[in-house]
Amino acid sequence: MTQSVLVARVAGERIAIPAQLVQSVIRLGEVVSVPRAPGHIAGLTTLRSQSLTVIDSALALELEPQGDGHELALVTTIDGCGYAIAIDAVENVVDAMGEPEALSLKLAPGWKRCAVGKLETSVGVMLLIDLERLIAGPEQQKAA
Repeated sequence: MTQSVLVARVAGERIAIPAQLVQSVIRLGEVVSVPRAPGHIAGLTTLRSQSLTVIDSALALELEPQGDGHELALVTTIDGCGYAIAIDAVENVVDAMGEPEALSLKLAPGWKRCAVGKLETSVGVMLLIDLERLIAGPEQQKAA
C-alpha cells in the first residue's frame, strides 16, 4: 500500500506528515493566547466557527522559534479535538516509496520524540512525523 504524505517545512527542515491526517492547510488569522497553557501551545484560533488549538511546531520540537510567527498551519483532528499546527511552508503531497525505516541518525530530543522513522519519497528522504506526539509537546514527555 502506498502512503501519501504532505511535505512541509519546520525550522528549515523538510518533514513528512501522513496526508490522510491533514484536513486542510490554512493561513493563520488571529491567535488568542491561553493563560497557563504549555509553552508549545501558541493559543486558539477559529476556522468556520470551530475552535482550534494552535501548536507552535518549532517549540513542540524543542527548537528555537523561527521569525515573528507562523502564517500557515495544518488542520487536523485528534481524539475529537481540532488543532492548527503552525508550520513554515508546505511543498506538496507525494507518495512514499516504501515503509518508514528505523532511525539510525542521532537526532535532537524533540525530533527523536516526534519522528516515526525516515521515509523515502520522490522528493528525497525526510522524517515521518507523528502528529499526536507533536501535539503532546515536550511537557508530555517529561511527565511520563
